[in-house]
Amino acid sequence: MTRAQAISYVLACAEREKPMSSSDSNQNSRSVGDRDYHFTTTVKVRLPETDAMGIVFHGNYFTYLEVGRVEYLLNLGLAEGLRPIRDFENVVVNAHLDFKSPARLHDVLSIDVCTQEIRHSSFTFAVRIRHKSENRLIASGWTTHCAIDDDFQPIEVPDSFRATISKYEGWGS
Repeated sequence: MTRAQAISYVLACAEREKPMSSSDSNQNSRSVGDRDYHFTTTVKVRLPETDAMGIVFHGNYFTYLEVGRVEYLLNLGLAEGLRPIRDFENVVVNAHLDFKSPARLHDVLSIDVCTQEIRHSSFTFAVRIRHKSENRLIASGWTTHCAIDDDFQPIEVPDSFRATISKYEGWGS
């Protein structure tokens, strides 16, 4: 199987994946209006991230999602060295953003992150980007990741990852 075929397979698996059980799904996800963000990091908008009008170019918001996700995982002790998740590899299979208001050069942005859900082999991080001093919503969205092995085949999300996230997000309490 080529690398491209393997990636296509992972994407197909992630799209058809079902939660391990309905109780797991309900316990590990929150509706958009009910989401609690327990982690926040900040970034300052730099010149190369803006367009000719000094507004953040839309594609750069996905970099902010990545910054938030990696800082969240570092905070939980789940990252190691250059690996965002130390215990297994993962690929992004879905990324979505809704833009609400512009961010400009030198704005300080708060990036709020939480884990929205963990399924059998995938997990989703919800992200909210706010203007720090105005508390104005800039964008909100999510990224869904699939846990994979060395052959790019989906694997079950490890119990240790689930337990760390569940404890931090307060799912068991």
